[in-house]
Amino acid sequence: MITAIIVDDEPLARSRMKRLLELHGVQIVAEAANGAIALQQSEDLQPDLLFLDIQMPGLTGLQMATALLHLKKAPYLVFVTGYSEHSLAAFEYGALDYLVKPVTQERLTITLTRVRERLTDQQARTRITEADLKKALPAPEFLRSLPIRADFAARFLALDKILCVFAREKKVYALTAEAEHRTFYTLTQLETLLPTDRFVRIHDSTLVNLDEVQELIYLGDHAYEVRLSNQQRLRVGRTRYPELQRRLGLDHRPIV
Repeated sequence: MITAIIVDDEPLARSRMKRLLELHGVQIVAEAANGAIALQQSEDLQPDLLFLDIQMPGLTGLQMATALLHLKKAPYLVFVTGYSEHSLAAFEYGALDYLVKPVTQERLTITLTRVRERLTDQQARTRITEADLKKALPAPEFLRSLPIRADFAARFLALDKILCVFAREKKVYALTAEAEHRTFYTLTQLETLLPTDRFVRIHDSTLVNLDEVQELIYLGDHAYEVRLSNQQRLRVGRTRYPELQRRLGLDHRPIV
């Protein structure tokens, strides 16, 4: 039996799609109103398939498609939207199919036939790799705000409030001047989703907002730290330092 998650910010659209899929024997293991929640559900439940709206608040369907590549078992994607002009972009992001609302039983039958063929062909189940995606995809679509965890919901944090993003005990947090906020992502996902002109990886466990870096401190023996606007100091990994130095406009000149 095919397992699926339906992702759409419209409850009526989710309900209709669920009825259609259940008539085809598809097991709906979860529903989500936004991409951030669906990303966590996909990691936890490992469905065969995602039916994914493209235009959603916060994390769009195309942004979610990029983030899904970093999951251990990425599901197949079927985009479902009212906008036919996104079809080319959907296939560039590795979609198995693209459905325009309102979806008919006949059209859904074609889609599910494709899905079943893929699932029974073990060789075809090899997912597109990150390296393949970088060759095939257009310029990345960055987050405009960062979804963070709240009680039974996702809140959205303005990017200019983030000082840094860090990993601790297999969880990833965004730090603001007021508090730490747990995110839905891995650091590798956020390195892809956050605007690269504003955020840079300075350590295996840390991304920083370049606008918040107040000082680069030389500690001796090729070791460095940055001081953020809240006076917090963060260690810079040795392999990460050359890129940070370039991004800060220091032209690879050593600090002594």
